[in-house]
Amino acid sequence: MINLKDSYDVVVIGAGMGGLTCGALLTKEGMDVLVVERLPRPGGYCTSLRGGGFSFDPAAGILEGCDEGGIVAQTLSELKVDRELELMRMDPVSRIIGADFDLTVARRLEGFEDELKRLSPGESENIHLFLEECKALYREMALVSKGSMDLMGLGQKLSFMKDFLLKCPRLRKYSSKSAKEVTHSFLTDSRLRAIMHGLAIFLDPGTQASILMNMIGMVAHEDLYYPKQGGIQALSNLLVKALERNGGQIALNTTVSKILVEKGRAVGVELGSGNQIKARYVISNIDGKQTFLSLVGEECLNQKFIKELNASKIYGSTVIISLGVDMDFRAMGIKSSDLSYCPTNDVDELFSAQPDKCGLMIKLHSLLDPSQAPPGQSTVGIVACFPYDFMGGWKLDKEGNKGKEYQVLKEDVANKLIVSMQKVIPSLSQHIVHRRVATPVTLEQATLNSRGSAMGWYPLPGGKMRSQKTPIRNLYQAGHWTFPGGSVPAVVASGRNAARLVLKEAQ
Repeated sequence: MINLKDSYDVVVIGAGMGGLTCGALLTKEGMDVLVVERLPRPGGYCTSLRGGGFSFDPAAGILEGCDEGGIVAQTLSELKVDRELELMRMDPVSRIIGADFDLTVARRLEGFEDELKRLSPGESENIHLFLEECKALYREMALVSKGSMDLMGLGQKLSFMKDFLLKCPRLRKYSSKSAKEVTHSFLTDSRLRAIMHGLAIFLDPGTQASILMNMIGMVAHEDLYYPKQGGIQALSNLLVKALERNGGQIALNTTVSKILVEKGRAVGVELGSGNQIKARYVISNIDGKQTFLSLVGEECLNQKFIKELNASKIYGSTVIISLGVDMDFRAMGIKSSDLSYCPTNDVDELFSAQPDKCGLMIKLHSLLDPSQAPPGQSTVGIVACFPYDFMGGWKLDKEGNKGKEYQVLKEDVANKLIVSMQKVIPSLSQHIVHRRVATPVTLEQATLNSRGSAMGWYPLPGGKMRSQKTPIRNLYQAGHWTFPGGSVPAVVASGRNAARLVLKEAQ
């Protein structure tokens, strides 16, 4: 237990990647920073969990933005810890398996277009046009995502709008359409549609098309990476090291019960213990609804803001299954550590929460880091999109507790997903030696993300991301509930922006 002071320059609520990035950068600039985290480990969704002698990455997996000049690489370099994280380049990036196709996605999509054309030669031109549009949209996104409107002066905003209007026609076009709408407009072969959505099987097809297209374009332009040791947790731990090296503190197993507000300005936080800590600035790296409705309180907010907050749609959640198995995947000749399985070519069914038809994201990360499993054994991660209100809210009892019906339903869904997974790795269920299942209810209780949301606010076509500035002065947001959205590079960018907002205000 660390000794907490009565006051700090900055208190950061939540040790997710956005909060850790913000805190570490501010300590580098000489500010006195405290990061408060209710869980016993840092990282949020960018964390690794141990159990039964195995280590798993339940949520975030491979890393983007680590190429030279990338947002993650740039941040680690500024913090002078870039040489303390050894990364391996992913190749192949992934493998997509369906009932009638099996494709490998190599670095920079090398050969991927040719594989698609061999699968569906009649759609060769459409395939080429779609992938070129994805690559071009990625370049447009890179152009406009370098800055935050929150940090721009009038002249910069006018320049930004000029670039957006003159240089980003695809971003304007596809941000107003859904992912499914666009894939179906380009491609008629249902296998091709399933493959494109399979590249991001966790991404709801109702979201902005630009998000899916940017991810495909990103694979074409960037390499993807994974830590050589320590799993995805290694990145979070490195940011904690940078924070503490420059005098910052992190308080784990510590809750914040209230953001202190005086005359419309954040002045500190109250901990679950009742202790109050004063701060010049507060950064919330947690759930957007909880930040305002629970920690700030409706009495400090206007009714229009509260109404908008309650009306905003929240992104869906997932079922996450972590398995330790007595199978040696390396000896079996399995090479791809990250796979997508599409049991059906119907995109609606892939995201239908039907265990025998829904798409699966599969992570075999002990192939990358053998220390994650005992000798001769392997790890398996299975992720499937499932709603928070599945089967009437996962059959919680009248008090909202996990009773017998919940446990039966959870295990039934997990069993069916594992059976589906056996189309990829036969006889898997016969080799399980460790098993952990998390539902959206589990994720909500563990992370306090509303409804166990994986990406915060739902990125509706034509919608906009919530600003990092808030109605409360000196209270800013970071993380996937604010600009620029979900993914490790995005939340790192949000942490950088939040740090700059504080430094700008402090001048």
